[in-house]
Amino acid sequence: MTARGLTAMAALAFVLRAAPLLLAQGPVLPASAGVEVAQAKCIGCHEADLIVSQRLSQTGWEREVAKMERWGATLPADERPRLVGYLTRQFGLRPAVSHDAAAVAAGEAVFKEACRMCHDDDLSEQQRLSAAAWGREVDKMVRWGAKVSAEEKPALVAYLTSRWGA
Repeated sequence: MTARGLTAMAALAFVLRAAPLLLAQGPVLPASAGVEVAQAKCIGCHEADLIVSQRLSQTGWEREVAKMERWGATLPADERPRLVGYLTRQFGLRPAVSHDAAAVAAGEAVFKEACRMCHDDDLSEQQRLSAAAWGREVDKMVRWGAKVSAEEKPALVAYLTSRWGA
């Protein structure tokens, strides 16, 4: 075998050995009290990215865990509070950034007029963007035809960030 062939074989062998490690490089559950319960009881059916992307209140997490139990998940009673506590601490609702109430109210009016023509609230709710990212999103929508003036944009971004901020 030539040197080029040996090099190619060695590279292929490296990629094949490293592939599982490279594929496993996704979101991981943050280490904190209760993570072991989440890893043992949740990760078997769900990848970490599904859990990491959620933002639920404690009541929301309690309902989600109860739903999983109805669907067949087994969770000892003493582990339930640890799991719900972990999920709430790590992936709970985050307090909204305080904003100028008048700007937020004006932005809500713009949202109802300009955005709801094409989008329901659930699409916006899924985004969870920072103020800068909402600004870019509004700019993109304006380029695509949304009727938002330059004067209305700051109020709209304030509303979107206060309601669905990162």
